[in-house]
Amino acid sequence: MSRPLSQFFRIIVTEYHQQKKLVKPCMLPIKIVKKYGEGLAKVICLKTPDGEEWKINLVNNDGKIWFGKGWKEFTQYYSLCQGHLLMFKYQRSSEFHVDIFDKTTVEINYPLKRVEAEKVSNNEEDCRTSKKRKANSSFEFGSTSCAKHHSYKRSKVKQVKTTLESAKEFKTSNPSFIVVMGTTYVESRYRVTIPCEFGKRHFNLKKKIGDIYFGMLGEERVWRARYVIRMIGRGMKFEVTGGWYEFSKDNNLKVGDVCNFELILKTDMIFQVHIFRKTNEDNSKTN
Repeated sequence: MSRPLSQFFRIIVTEYHQQKKLVKPCMLPIKIVKKYGEGLAKVICLKTPDGEEWKINLVNNDGKIWFGKGWKEFTQYYSLCQGHLLMFKYQRSSEFHVDIFDKTTVEINYPLKRVEAEKVSNNEEDCRTSKKRKANSSFEFGSTSCAKHHSYKRSKVKQVKTTLESAKEFKTSNPSFIVVMGTTYVESRYRVTIPCEFGKRHFNLKKKIGDIYFGMLGEERVWRARYVIRMIGRGMKFEVTGGWYEFSKDNNLKVGDVCNFELILKTDMIFQVHIFRKTNEDNSKTN
């Protein structure tokens, strides 16, 4: 079954403004606005698992709905930063339930309620913050693999290796795998093979067909595709099929580009994709 339209997620992105690191504004997905836009109140309420309720003004800018007044206070209170993930569930015209996950896709330890926090001394507050940071400290784990394509000429192989080296140097705090874009991935069949070991470790092997989601830092859109698990002889093959065409075209993927797929939410198979472009000389990470 497809995910209900009432649910969506957002990845926190930060930017520097006047030498200060700030969380970028959050925009409601276009599909959510189209479905519920007429019923949305000008001021909504974000409800979190710790029992807090946050009043957030909605700002309409050329048909796009953004979180306005109140959003900054919300992000500061929960210490949101680059890579945090927020899962929203629309409940009614003025209410959204929000679950907050850290960079390791583990739900955060929510702070004490604001009323209770006022009763805590500064020393106790500092101690609690320190403990929370330790509890939420990220750890790195994951596997990397690449698809080999032998049809390249010698000069092209050397170029792909340089891009691949750049991709391998990029570290993620979540499980990930690397794929070099070949002809069948971005020009003909538009299917991506997922490394078998990664698939066995992180996919539900009882579910042979399911949804898989791709997002990118700085992008509001999330691309939905389908994955298929096939038995081939004594082995298994994991492939991304329907929906990959749109992602590859929208992001202008070319043969020789390298993608790092970072699994940020295993329960819903949500990946953040980091693209390394193939260039003639230096290869730089674009997302």
